Amino acid sequence: VGGGSLGEALPPGLPTVLMNTRVARGTRAAYLVDDFGGARAMTCHLASCGYRRIAHIRGPRDNFEAEERLRGYRAGLGTRRAVVIDGEFSEESGYLAGQALAAERGRPDAVFAANDAMAIGCLFALTESGVRVPEDIALAGFDDVPVARFVHPPLTTVRVDVAAMGRRALERLAAAIDDPRSDTRTVETLPVELVVRASCGANSLRRVRRRRRRA
Repeated sequence: VGGGSLGEALPPGLPTVLMNTRVARGTRAAYLVDDFGGARAMTCHLASCGYRRIAHIRGPRDNFEAEERLRGYRAGLGTRRAVVIDGEFSEESGYLAGQALAAERGRPDAVFAANDAMAIGCLFALTESGVRVPEDIALAGFDDVPVARFVHPPLTTVRVDVAAMGRRALERLAAAIDDPRSDTRTVETLPVELVVRASCGANSLRRVRRRRRRA
């Protein structure tokens, strides 16, 4: 059930808190991840590293998170041209995207996947094809899943505190059950955090720039 359909299907007086789904403001209480802001920040970060052709492996169509992250990617591009590759939020779809990218003659110099699962699948395909990350293509994901810091190179990503969102949603739901008048039906967007690791090449670029300034 889509977010809009779910909100419409629930009885009007039922205490409800939705999490990270499409919801009309004023209809249901909800907590959202700042998918748009996180994706825009990641794209801007890659652009600030000097990458000119930044591709995006998108998530499933008609998925709220995927659409918001795609929108943030486009917003962060500036004058750069969007290069969007279809994905399904799975390692396999990221792997297939990585294979396609490795076979391209005019490859992008950076890839931002809409979640870490696709980024890790893409990393495996690029490495398998002899494409070096980040030397040939920089790579970034979204979510900061536990394995993201253990892959090689460690994955640059956007950290989402899902546990905190769950706690706040549960507390708010409990309060609404205890006192229905406390159900304010406000929508709150929770911040995310950019986590820079080796896969985007940022540290290597800084070392190169320092050497150039010293020369």
